[in-house]
Amino acid sequence: MSGNKEDNTKKEKKEKISFSVFFWEFALFSFTLFLGIVTGERISHILEIQKASLSPISPFQFILYFIVGTGMVLSLIFFIRSKQRKGKIFKILFVFSVFWGGLVVLNLWFNEIFPHTGGLLALATILFLILLWLKKANVLIHNLCIILAIAGAGAIIGLRLYPQTMVILLVLFSIYDFVAVYKTRHMVKMAKEMISYGSPLALIIPQDLQGFKKKLKEISPEGKFLVLGGGDIAFPLIFCVSLISQGSFWSFLMSLFSLGGLLLSFILFFIQKKRKPIPALPPITLFLLIGYMIILYLLRKNFF
Repeated sequence: MSGNKEDNTKKEKKEKISFSVFFWEFALFSFTLFLGIVTGERISHILEIQKASLSPISPFQFILYFIVGTGMVLSLIFFIRSKQRKGKIFKILFVFSVFWGGLVVLNLWFNEIFPHTGGLLALATILFLILLWLKKANVLIHNLCIILAIAGAGAIIGLRLYPQTMVILLVLFSIYDFVAVYKTRHMVKMAKEMISYGSPLALIIPQDLQGFKKKLKEISPEGKFLVLGGGDIAFPLIFCVSLISQGSFWSFLMSLFSLGGLLLSFILFFIQKKRKPIPALPPITLFLLIGYMIILYLLRKNFF
């Protein structure tokens, strides 16, 4: 009897931990999508008033940019031996991403609230956040920086891509994600390297509120934290924003399907006998494509 009680207690604890991790993953993922979509919608509205537009990006251009970026990171990992130099370069990449994406978001909304000083306040705020991250990097500050970076970048890139283009990119990058995690494993290598240097371009999901106070240097790839890659958030956000031309309602509807894909990836992760990294983009893409077909049916439009 005592053995059964102990087993049941362990099982309940495991379920409780699993639920709490998913709660924070769901909350952070949802907030990033929401912020990115409303930012994209506002930028689209401003461009419409100004009778301006952003030049579209072709699938070839996007893939080329991705190959160049990934190639640079892999070169850092495999060819630079100095840990100090490698750590500094990773930090520079992180700071650049946060500065560019975060400034897009903050500049837009601060200018709405403070028409005369919004730009200056946005610059001061993003620099303050980056300084906090450099000097006192904990999980909360890190996640806030990542959310701003992804929301800003996702809004801008999403407005420059057609939904049909995103369908192609999602399928291609889902295949890439699968190969990079299970076959070549270079995605896992990149993630571990960035985490070890305290500069992961990813959300770090704690089990509870106390986890947000943990210093980045205390986070390890095999620790109790769940790491959700930036691409697993950025790609669904970009797809959602690309639908803004059809109306914001469809973007928010698509975000619900991406949350379904996130839930599926979470389930696949936790049912493993031995927990190890999994590619989250394929299940998210599956739900996004289902959502896209439903939206096209409701809009009475063809797939391409």
